[in-house]
Amino acid sequence: MTRSAYYEDLKELARQKRAAFCVNTAAFGLAEVRVIYKQEGICLDHWPLPRKVKALYMCEDGDCSVALQPTLPYEPKLFALVHELKHHFRDRVALGSGVIHCGDYDANELIEKGAEVFAAEFIYPEAEFSADIQALGINVRQASDIVEIKRNCKAKISYHFIRKRLERLGHITAGQFDGVQFQKLEEQIYGVPFYRRRR
Repeated sequence: MTRSAYYEDLKELARQKRAAFCVNTAAFGLAEVRVIYKQEGICLDHWPLPRKVKALYMCEDGDCSVALQPTLPYEPKLFALVHELKHHFRDRVALGSGVIHCGDYDANELIEKGAEVFAAEFIYPEAEFSADIQALGINVRQASDIVEIKRNCKAKISYHFIRKRLERLGHITAGQFDGVQFQKLEEQIYGVPFYRRRR
């Protein structure tokens, strides 16, 4: 199977699982992914993992669990948990037999990128994202346009997610907004949210 065919297969799996779990993009968040984990029998543990490791999937003798970095912000935490679902659905046997060592990104680059592709499609399918961007009528020319997309986005996704998806769909070039601190830019435009202001 080619790399592109592998990714397309995982996108289709993500759409199938979305349908099976009745996922609604606008309503999907941490509470909903925890319900999926419970239905799948995956134990979730917050664990102080190495800084670069967001989450780890482990399964032995049918006992499946995910260790999650407790300090992750909301959107990266959601993405990490759905990323690990791909390992649960597709890589469980190989992980259990020791063929794949979860967390070893360099040795398993295709498998890990595949999990990113799966998570992106599960959380916010490309077709739905494209339709929403078109409905917003935003042509991305400057960093503030990405801020507008994020503020009008129904899915719980990060600025990084939006940039990667816009690159993939050809709305921006790779690296076009490297170095932009989008959260700071958003606060410059709209002010600091009340829940983050010092009392």
